[in-house]
Amino acid sequence: MATVSMPSLENFDCDGDQSSVGLRWQKWKRALQIYLDAAGIENSDKRKAVLLHFGGIGLQEIFYNLPGADVTDNENSYDIAIEKLDDYFTPRQSKVYERHLFRLLKQENGEKFEKFLIRLRHQAAKCQFSTSLEEQLVDQITEKCLSTDLRKKILAMGDTASLNTIIAEANSLETIERQMSEFNEKPLASTSGIINAVATRKNKRQNQKCTRCGLEDHGKQHQCKAENVICHNCKKLGHYARCCFHNRNFTSKTKNQHLGSA
Repeated sequence: MATVSMPSLENFDCDGDQSSVGLRWQKWKRALQIYLDAAGIENSDKRKAVLLHFGGIGLQEIFYNLPGADVTDNENSYDIAIEKLDDYFTPRQSKVYERHLFRLLKQENGEKFEKFLIRLRHQAAKCQFSTSLEEQLVDQITEKCLSTDLRKKILAMGDTASLNTIIAEANSLETIERQMSEFNEKPLASTSGIINAVATRKNKRQNQKCTRCGLEDHGKQHQCKAENVICHNCKKLGHYARCCFHNRNFTSKTKNQHLGSA
């Protein structure tokens, strides 16, 4: 039977930020427990040896200086080691204080609901809520979530609101909010096309030759210099001879007569 290669654990960081060492210890201890179960290690002394091996030199120094931590030939040696390290890394707090910290938790701007829920669950585990855990989570979500729509839905559900229902509603609302945001971020191509079309028509109008003087430097809305000039061809007021309609009509008729005679 082929053996499965088990990845090793990183050494526990004893010297990092001391304000979060308790949380780091809980996460590392969970990873160790998963490793021990997956590897099928059941003997208490062997479990303790694996704990100290993967814990690293820093953890070993702390462990061997804790009174009563190092016991051998005892069926509870691993549990005793864990208990002593728990007391060292996570000093016991009163449930009143832990519940105070729980009540301070709120969903931060830009934080996804799932992350907020994870933080609530982690702190709630220290509060000894026991059978009222779900109710406490629902109350805190209702009061400290960012979404007004979610709060309205929870209040509308009343006492029938379950944690699973609220989680589903929160995820659905976040998905809709993200989709709406993507809609709003799309450029309005039609608007820019209209603007370009208007500008093009405006330029075309500006580039058209004036029918009075033949120049392109002004539109119909501007006064033309030929407006008060008498044409030398037709003797009428309002255009230069080069733009005379009479002259163009005469030329056109002459061409047609030549074509007809040919």
